Amino acid sequence: MEKRGMMIRKDILIHFNLSSINKIYLPLIENKSRYLHIYGGAGSGKSVFAAQKILIRMMMERNHRFLLIRKVAKTVRNSQFSLIKSLIFTSGLYEYFTIKDSDLSIRNEYTKSEIISTGVDDPEKLKSIFGITSIWIEEATELEYKDFLQIDLRLRGKTRYYKQIILTYNPINSFHWLNTTIQKDSFKLKTTYKNNKYIDDEYKNVLLNLKNQDENFYNIYTLGEWGTLKNIVFKPFEILEEYPETFDEIIYGFDFGYNNKTALIKIGIKDNEYYLDELIYKEHLTNSDLILLMKELKINSTDYIYCDSSEPNRIEEFRRNGFNCLPASKNIKDGIDFIKRCKIYSNPKNEGINKEVLYYSYKQDRNGNLLDEPVKFNDHCMDAIRYAIYTHSKFRNNVNVRWL
Repeated sequence: MEKRGMMIRKDILIHFNLSSINKIYLPLIENKSRYLHIYGGAGSGKSVFAAQKILIRMMMERNHRFLLIRKVAKTVRNSQFSLIKSLIFTSGLYEYFTIKDSDLSIRNEYTKSEIISTGVDDPEKLKSIFGITSIWIEEATELEYKDFLQIDLRLRGKTRYYKQIILTYNPINSFHWLNTTIQKDSFKLKTTYKNNKYIDDEYKNVLLNLKNQDENFYNIYTLGEWGTLKNIVFKPFEILEEYPETFDEIIYGFDFGYNNKTALIKIGIKDNEYYLDELIYKEHLTNSDLILLMKELKINSTDYIYCDSSEPNRIEEFRRNGFNCLPASKNIKDGIDFIKRCKIYSNPKNEGINKEVLYYSYKQDRNGNLLDEPVKFNDHCMDAIRYAIYTHSKFRNNVNVRWL
């Protein structure tokens, strides 16, 4: 016997707390469209609901095979997989699931429904996947239309329950295929921070403040409207699968956060070229959390770690715990100009870096005039990279750093 909000199967009684789901998403629990677009502004709870819907279906329906997918397979771990795993534990459902971190799979031992994961960057694995009953594509704007068509082909054949592709994304470009291609049997829901009862006041103020920085960012990330990102600061960094085995120097850039993400970037320098390695990119980390993580990462006590100079107390605490943390130059204009002249490489696993660089844009004033300062939003990796590369160049050349 099944009821809305609960499942009774033999001696198992599981209650779903539907009040934990944001009200605007409740009708989507029973939405059976093949293509379910959940898009809009930042902080609207889109991804959380997608994870909630999949979890509910795994408990209520049998023999599912859900596919979690993004452009790059390695980024699934810290996004969809991590979110569903967290929901399983916070909902008290962990006794019903087997979770394998090694291959990013989750299985409900009672309903026999399971989750598997992959990326568009592994086309051979994607083509070999069979028996998929539903799919969740996170950050769908990362995908080209040909990528989507290949994914759509995985969802075929007869199934006991409805087949669905959930797409979650910010509407960053009005010319994107997600906005211009008409799909039959699709349903689209736009949401914003106003629809998320869990959003904190600090992040809400960050979104509202975008109106004073850049109208386009405000339209996209605050209002959830389709926009066009322009005035991009950097070209995307060249992506390398493999880096040199050794470097001339190792340095680090450290951008502090709490409600916003903390970013710790390791940078290998070889022949005056820079190789980026994203070590930490996460919110809600205290100093104690970070110190423990940095010790686990075995960061050399003599390596330079260039930090946000506006937080001297935090820098001092890290120094007292054996890390060579130094205040970085905050000269944004000169730092950006220097970075533009550098040869910088990233790799596919650098989720935060590779995303931020695509959207890191200069501000415009109300008259449309371009300013030298970038929009202060989702820039944690960009700041950390600038702190390290620009400040270290000054030290290497024995130039006094300007603290601005």
